[in-house]
Amino acid sequence: SPACKMLGKMLSLLFLLGCVSAVRSIKLGSNTNVTINNASPRVDTQGVIMDVHDGNTFYLNGLYYYYGASYGLCKEPSGGNGCSDAGPGNCGFQLTHNVSLYTSPDFATWTNHGHVFEMHRDHPVPGILFCPKVIGPNLQGDFVLWYNWLPGSGSFASSYYGVAVSPSPLGPFKVVTPNITSLAFADVGDFSLFRDDDGSGYIIYTSHIQGYPTTHQMSVERLNAAYTLSLGSSANSGFFGQSFVEAPAMFKRGSTYYAVFGQCCCYCQSGSAVTFYKATQPLGPYTAGQAISGAIPAQQTNVAQYVGANGQADYIWQGDRWQSAPDGIKGHDLTYWGPMSFDGQGNILPLEFLKDTSIIVDTK
Repeated sequence: SPACKMLGKMLSLLFLLGCVSAVRSIKLGSNTNVTINNASPRVDTQGVIMDVHDGNTFYLNGLYYYYGASYGLCKEPSGGNGCSDAGPGNCGFQLTHNVSLYTSPDFATWTNHGHVFEMHRDHPVPGILFCPKVIGPNLQGDFVLWYNWLPGSGSFASSYYGVAVSPSPLGPFKVVTPNITSLAFADVGDFSLFRDDDGSGYIIYTSHIQGYPTTHQMSVERLNAAYTLSLGSSANSGFFGQSFVEAPAMFKRGSTYYAVFGQCCCYCQSGSAVTFYKATQPLGPYTAGQAISGAIPAQQTNVAQYVGANGQADYIWQGDRWQSAPDGIKGHDLTYWGPMSFDGQGNILPLEFLKDTSIIVDTK
């Protein structure tokens, strides 16, 4: 009826108005006080909800680059399990997932650069894309996109990594290897990429997904100089930490390397607590720390380093709040961003859920 249509428009307007304050900033000299709201979808400079998930963020030449998977306007299944209707063509498992890019000078105002990679257009065979991560520049000045993908059949028993390259962080990215076969371990899942201070690259990844006595195990492996292949078992940490884990992140603070990952959580609304591991070398050995995110209903996607007050390196934990979109649209699922703190021994302190929080970003 006309009345119902009018009510629907009003609700949509209220929903969008609620998104506007997801991130805002106040300039204080070279420092910007950025207020982050974790209860509303984030929007870009045009006021459009940012459809960007399970990706990564890095800083380069005055800009933060935020890459992630765009899942589109499909309706999520009801309830707390977004994988309850897993299957090719269903929401979260479509052949049209893309990689989107947003940039920001201050972690508050995000400009949409559109799709830098489209699975149905750029990948040689039909597939379902997840978990895109970008690393660079390499020695040639290129930027490299890795992505996890399933065949169009949607079988989790066949899961691969593809690699695409661009001379610019703005893309577009062109496939150079649709199926990485150089890894020490097969049957891969979630992963993340890490670039060390000396320019060497690493992948931290889940493998042995199905058909093994112990499944979903984590390891770190060095990449070649171009970041387009791994160096295999000769440059692998070996499995460490708990099993049945995924959604890893890897970063460095001072001279300490951190690997952070948690229990498997397939589009789960409840989130997944992550545990951190420390090492003095990127390939370990790693020593287990404590669980740090049990209070947050989100699944980790990244740990981002940003330029904090007076130019110091600070860190923010980023996670996906699956099944949280107020309108039920998967691409509108919320994300969680929370500042990280460390004790005197370099241990990560437990995160707490903060509806509103703030960070200081140096923008000089």
